[in-house]
Amino acid sequence: MDKSRNKWISQNKERFIRESYREVIGANLANTMYDARDYEMVHGTYQFEMTMLEYIRQGNVEKVRNFLLESVNRQSFNEGKLAENELRQVKNIFIGLVAMIGKMAAIPSGVPVEQAYYTIDTYTQQCETLSTMEEVYVLQYNMVIDFTNQIGKYMFPYKLSPVIQSCTNFIIQHLNEPLTARDVIEFSSRSKSALSEQFKKETGSTIGEYITNRKIDEAKALLKYTDRSIADICNYLAFSSQPYFHNVFKKTTGMTPVEYRNSD
Repeated sequence: MDKSRNKWISQNKERFIRESYREVIGANLANTMYDARDYEMVHGTYQFEMTMLEYIRQGNVEKVRNFLLESVNRQSFNEGKLAENELRQVKNIFIGLVAMIGKMAAIPSGVPVEQAYYTIDTYTQQCETLSTMEEVYVLQYNMVIDFTNQIGKYMFPYKLSPVIQSCTNFIIQHLNEPLTARDVIEFSSRSKSALSEQFKKETGSTIGEYITNRKIDEAKALLKYTDRSIADICNYLAFSSQPYFHNVFKKTTGMTPVEYRNSD
């Protein structure tokens, strides 16, 4: 919550106490449900959403893609009325869906909390720039596939415990710093041996390997989606030198940074 919102809430505490929206919402809800029953409008998306979330949590892109395509051909859903304008309606549905997938599928499946939230924010902002319903549908499909890909990449042998999840989130937040395993251990307030053993058991990687892999993931995204120079990317991710970055990148991906940038 930002400072301006905190300040406004602090200055309007009495207003919050005096003014209740319960009656307004209650009246609107009663009317909405009355109309829905009268016109036999039933939300039919719950089972579809739960099935989709389960497939996404598996990190299996092909299964998710087939499920989505089959659902389009076989089923028709009433998603409820969220706005008067059709474009605003599909955007509101998109925003609810991206938040649900990020929080109910991605994070529980091992995607670091901050990365999941950054992904939610990015897709939400992109959605708001679109001017047609068709563009929103295309973005929605790609968002689902993107989250499924992320889950496949971050999926661990075990469900992450709170301490390891906080460590992976800490790593994601500090990728642009010369981060070491010692920094993560100090952040966790656990002993080196205890944290190292637990981290390896839950993620399948040592702390150092995990840091390196996440830095290379970030480098791959910057190489593919930006025009930043390799030197800039190396400096941004706090590698000690460009030759070292080159060697680590090639060892991890099988390609040099230049080869990766020029690949399809």
